[in-house]
Amino acid sequence: MKRPAATTLGALLMGSRVLAGLGTILVALLNWTAFSDALVIETPGGRTPDAGLVLGILLGLYGVVLLLGAGLAVFVFLGRNWARITAMTVSTFSIVTGFIDYAFNGAAITFRTSLFSLTLDILILLALSSTAARHFARRRKSAG
Repeated sequence: MKRPAATTLGALLMGSRVLAGLGTILVALLNWTAFSDALVIETPGGRTPDAGLVLGILLGLYGVVLLLGAGLAVFVFLGRNWARITAMTVSTFSIVTGFIDYAFNGAAITFRTSLFSLTLDILILLALSSTAARHFARRRKSAG
């Protein structure tokens, strides 16, 4: 079965999310002092950890998440159904989290905050939930 455009588009959109995340890490690295100075860390014991260390750990963890996202995009492109379901679940979780933040905290949805990410998540969800993408990802089950 030929790979449908929806599957290819879904994988490309997932790759776009990874590239946007790498851009965020790059901006944080280039403006390290401003980012670490803006980081407010409160601990119960009154001890203040080094903000630069905390920022480095957070960026490292975000890099690992982006690496997993890139791997997931490759598996979606290859037609693995578990990867398609996982990607749709992550996108749904991200959309719902953005809505909850907007509804209960009044967080603005703008280009500077979450509009780009929200748009990508909705498009990923639409692309990977299409009938063609579902049939492509499930083709091995029906062939066996």
